[in-house]
Amino acid sequence: MAKPGSRRRVAALTAVVAALAVSAAACTGPPLEVAPAPTSTMALSRDVTATTLLPAQQSAERPAAVLVTVPVDGAEPRGETPTATTASARLGAAAVPHPEGVVLAGDGLGLVSFGAGVPAALDVLTDALGQPVADSGWIDTFSIYGDCPGSRLRVVEWPGVLAMFGDPEDGYQHRDADDEHFMTWRLGTFGPDPYMLRTAEGIGVGATRAEVAEAYAAATFRPATATEALSVLLATRGGRLVGIFDQSEVLRSLEAGTACATR
Repeated sequence: MAKPGSRRRVAALTAVVAALAVSAAACTGPPLEVAPAPTSTMALSRDVTATTLLPAQQSAERPAAVLVTVPVDGAEPRGETPTATTASARLGAAAVPHPEGVVLAGDGLGLVSFGAGVPAALDVLTDALGQPVADSGWIDTFSIYGDCPGSRLRVVEWPGVLAMFGDPEDGYQHRDADDEHFMTWRLGTFGPDPYMLRTAEGIGVGATRAEVAEAYAAATFRPATATEALSVLLATRGGRLVGIFDQSEVLRSLEAGTACATR
């Protein structure tokens, strides 16, 4: 019979041999696959933010309006951002009543006559009426202003006042009309006249039929029809003025110069 100490040494040796066998079996098996470390959430977030295209966000405010003007020297139109006074000027808040020397006449506006060159006419009118609020530049003669003679048309606007310019092909016979020239003025077509311009006889937009008849004994009134309003033809020394009345028989517009057929 074996001694107890011998039996304990045999058991320990057997346990060691079994452990070595298990270890050897593990070493000869298939290799273990180690998953790569995941990218951190923060790093992934930065990558997506950098590569994702976001739609452009539009401002809640409307872009500023652009007023197109044309310098009097005939340069190309330019875009300007209007100031707060532009809207009020168009409404006439900046207009000075009864500007000196500006008289409604059959041959012009007192200070400047039909046939005057464009730069000279605009200089005079700007000095008297202030800066214009709109300038069409040279456009086709068939437009919102009517069907005008010639091959090109330019319309410069002050509050309630239009100055129209044409070219030699419009057939206008006034002096200095060999080039682009002042050919027509209109008053009250696109709004009231804050300048309160008047003829030499004191007639302007807002005058009644009775006042016109009293100031112009030879005035020719054309009665209203189904398609046309009451109008008046005023013959003056320099040419003719045409006025249109509203339903209350109050003058709402006046014009003189080269006529454009209405559309």
